[in-house]
Amino acid sequence: MPTTDRTPKPVKLQPKTVKILAGLGALVLVVVIGLVAVLYVAIRDKGPKQPSVIAYSHGKSIDVKPLEYCSVTLQDCTQGPIAQLEVPGTDPLQLSLPDDISAAPWRLVMIFEKPDGTLVPQERYFKKDEVAAVTVQSEESPKLRLNGVEIQLPSAVVDENGLPKAHAIWSIKTRG
Repeated sequence: MPTTDRTPKPVKLQPKTVKILAGLGALVLVVVIGLVAVLYVAIRDKGPKQPSVIAYSHGKSIDVKPLEYCSVTLQDCTQGPIAQLEVPGTDPLQLSLPDDISAAPWRLVMIFEKPDGTLVPQERYFKKDEVAAVTVQSEESPKLRLNGVEIQLPSAVVDENGLPKAHAIWSIKTRG
């Protein structure tokens, strides 16, 4: 009985076919590397997004990043700079708040300055969804000039007096 060799014979490709397959392989490799790079760049800095406040006065607006931003349990805090926006004379300061702030209870702390340099703090509390924008005005009588403001979001942590500590603060200095 004759034996037959059932081993497959190697296929010989034409040189042109080998070049085409090598080119396609290189192209696929470049595309995969490009996609991985794009995904890496897209997600590398994706921590929780910190909301910002838009402040406007006398024809100029600024994007205000948080001075301090923590979780509601005051963990994982990040620090930022105090924003500066000159508010001349009795011009108003207008604040536009994102939903991350206005959809929660929040507090506005305003610091006014008397002509003798004495600082006069005032506070306003806002309920959830009460306002998404607020205007702060210096006062003529008695003469109080706006020195700065803070927007504060309460946390789940309370101080020794039972008041909630702020877990997020946006601070704007309005005088040079």
